Amino acid sequence: MATVRMATASRVAAERERAIAATVERIRAIERRQGVTRASIATIKAELIALARRRELFPRDEFVPPAEPPCDRFYRLSEDADHRFALYLNACLPGRASPPHDHTTWAVIVGIDGAEENKVYERTDDRSTPGRGVVRVVHEEVIRAGTGMAYMPEDIHSIHVVGTEPIMHLHMYGTSIEHLPNRIAFDVSAGTYKVYPAFPEILPAPGGGT
Repeated sequence: MATVRMATASRVAAERERAIAATVERIRAIERRQGVTRASIATIKAELIALARRRELFPRDEFVPPAEPPCDRFYRLSEDADHRFALYLNACLPGRASPPHDHTTWAVIVGIDGAEENKVYERTDDRSTPGRGVVRVVHEEVIRAGTGMAYMPEDIHSIHVVGTEPIMHLHMYGTSIEHLPNRIAFDVSAGTYKVYPAFPEILPAPGGGT
């Protein structure tokens, strides 16, 4: 029985790698043809939603969230040698939340399982004082299986894992999150911002990644 399970897991991992490689190649082509625009990242979002709908490629028992909130866990699924076109699976428990932050690169989040509220902000200060940044919510949307959101480099959002089930969502960035040193995060109550630290640990995907 253990041998059968291992063989099945190996087949799933191989098919996942093929599906991811094909999806990322199409996404590279979209950016190459269209550049980084609202329209092009919406097209990228559609490609990632199609991948996320292949739920059998992402077994929950292989992409395990941390034992307790508010931590989350990122698994690297694909990343180019120059750190472009980085794709991750994010797994975490209800209760996880982030401060409002930007990305400094385009970013797309789509749902495989679970529910994550995204709040989108606009900055309302005049940006003349370093360290001061005032933001307000302009849109709220819950990402679930088969839905997603796409962000331009300057967009500001926060995430809030809601409901009772852990999430598994795909995150894709124009440049890997370990190589984005100038992201900023906002303290809404204080009206300030500071540099957002790089994510401390990225795990390899089960069965390897590309």
